[in-house]
Amino acid sequence: MPTITINNKPIEVAPGTTVLQAARTLDIEVPTLCYWEGVRPMNSCMLCVVRNTKTGQLIPSCSSVVQDGMTIETDTGDVCTARKDVLELIISEHIGDCEAPCTHTCPASMNIPTMMRQIYEDDFDGAAFTVTNGLVFPGTLGYVCPAPCESPCRRKSYDTTMEIKYLHRNVSEKARKDNPELLDCPEDSGRHVAIVGGGLAGMASAWVLRKRGHAVTIFEAEQKAGGKVRKLTEEELPKHVLDEEIANIAKMGVNFRYETKVNGEFEELKTQFDAVILACNGVGKVGGNVFEAKEHKLNVRAVGNGKTAAVWVDKYLKSIEGPAEPSLFECKIGKMEWDELEALRVKNENKESMFVVPIAAETHQGSLRQEAGRCLHCDCRKRVSCGLRKWASDYGAEKKKYNVTEIRDFRIIGSGNVLFEPGKCIRCGLCVAIAEKHGEDIGLAFVGRGFDLEIKVPFDHSFDEALKNSAEECVAACPTAAIAFRNGEDMEACHTTTWIEL
Repeated sequence: MPTITINNKPIEVAPGTTVLQAARTLDIEVPTLCYWEGVRPMNSCMLCVVRNTKTGQLIPSCSSVVQDGMTIETDTGDVCTARKDVLELIISEHIGDCEAPCTHTCPASMNIPTMMRQIYEDDFDGAAFTVTNGLVFPGTLGYVCPAPCESPCRRKSYDTTMEIKYLHRNVSEKARKDNPELLDCPEDSGRHVAIVGGGLAGMASAWVLRKRGHAVTIFEAEQKAGGKVRKLTEEELPKHVLDEEIANIAKMGVNFRYETKVNGEFEELKTQFDAVILACNGVGKVGGNVFEAKEHKLNVRAVGNGKTAAVWVDKYLKSIEGPAEPSLFECKIGKMEWDELEALRVKNENKESMFVVPIAAETHQGSLRQEAGRCLHCDCRKRVSCGLRKWASDYGAEKKKYNVTEIRDFRIIGSGNVLFEPGKCIRCGLCVAIAEKHGEDIGLAFVGRGFDLEIKVPFDHSFDEALKNSAEECVAACPTAAIAFRNGEDMEACHTTTWIEL
């Protein structure tokens, strides 16, 4: 049995074991893009390189078989530099937005394209869940938000912007009244958080913390919660909308203590509660177990601030330690020309017969579907699980390090459930190998050479026909969203009660 030492940790492994497999046995993380368990090593991305200290060479760990006495280092400076170079070369050709412009601009980071898909497919329960987890106050913000998400909407550059605020305002009625499962919370964590201030920021923090299982008490100086939005006129904001959304927060188990000012009692509060969030001014200082959720003149920004503060408090309560999280990599297409937008429109609007029975447009629900159906869906269908985005974030890769091409391939190939976007493909070959493993009658193949190399379906068949048995595994294995299901991964989370959109 050969013995290998990885990062000063010795391990005995079976003959034929690869360096990557040995590293994973030791719980040592080595990044990969073109590796998939059960498929032959592809050796196409070279992201998994490690250093063989005896030879001084960088070797691909996914295909290098362990040799007795081998000594490997996986995270030295030159190894990390080589990986960063690989990532920057790959992303220099990558065409796509990690986040749709509307979501990226929303201060509360609501997943707007998912809402559009759910409304279009008559999944109003799912849409209610999405807008509430994203905005916490989708009805209130449906009246008072200036809709910064609508300005960068690509549909606006094509004809007219999507009516995003109109849609989440209408969906919110179902969220307020007909979705009791929205209020479900996980098992009590045993931790108790005090929030000083019952404005939108404070209550947004309370929502997220309850969804993480923590007990919450809000201290509010006024007779009712709502902060400055409560002072708006009935025409500007119907108060029953605000009151119903606040009532739902109370139904989650949040304790409101009204007409309670916290001044001299602040130090006592710090000792009575596991953490404190300041969502108002002039009470105390941030530090230790005290955090801040700033109210903001832009109400949706206040909600975003409250959600972010709650996430940091949750990490504090769970004693999550370690280095600061890396900045999330963002790939942005930028401005698209009219003909490029037209191609997106044709691909995304021609889907009526696939998923739903049409509803008459003259009905209220039908008009919502009609508007949602105009969405160009320029978001990434694997924005959460994309391996390229994860590793580019971890290694601090830069999108514009190399400018290898000015040609932007925005094609979306496929009219069924499986879509292929050549501009996102890194030519790893996993989909070809997986289709072969499943014995597909048609399968996939590489066509062309060099920069013209691309994945295609033989004989002009569709991707659904080519991947009858292997589509699910191909989508899961794809390191980007080059091969993805039409509705993307976010739809799977739309009914998960602990899912919070940030």
